[in-house]
Amino acid sequence: MQAARKLVKALARHIGLQELVLDESGQCTLAFDETIVLSFVGDADEGLNVVSLIAEIDQPTVQVLSKLLEHNFVPKGLGGGHVAMQPDSNRVVLVQRWDCTTLDFNTFTVQLEDFVNAVEALRMVLEGNPAQSHSESNPSASSPQNAPPPGSLVG
Repeated sequence: MQAARKLVKALARHIGLQELVLDESGQCTLAFDETIVLSFVGDADEGLNVVSLIAEIDQPTVQVLSKLLEHNFVPKGLGGGHVAMQPDSNRVVLVQRWDCTTLDFNTFTVQLEDFVNAVEALRMVLEGNPAQSHSESNPSASSPQNAPPPGSLVG
């Protein structure tokens, strides 16, 4: 998990949030404009996973789920991420994994920006507005109420 820790530390320096580090369980959280929350989880294979909430769907219909799954057909359209349902919940999330042993920081930041843009775009699709949003996002150390479970470090 050392390569994942190093990548997150470089991101922290880059955005000026020195407190953004993977905790002892390999997790941390980053909020953009308090609307998009990214949960980072390092894994034993030197991977760094990111998960972000798209929406909570109380009663998912076939039509809504089909619309979401269509986006998985060409993952590059989602910044390399994949739409999924969080297990045992009604939460639709976007997930992505990077191999930190082969990933340079510049590529990571570009792909991370693509991931955040994909989260925004998917939210707009679910709201019935398919236009993609490319607005600038500002990182914030504060976390909205949809933050990950306790034990995660918010940075």
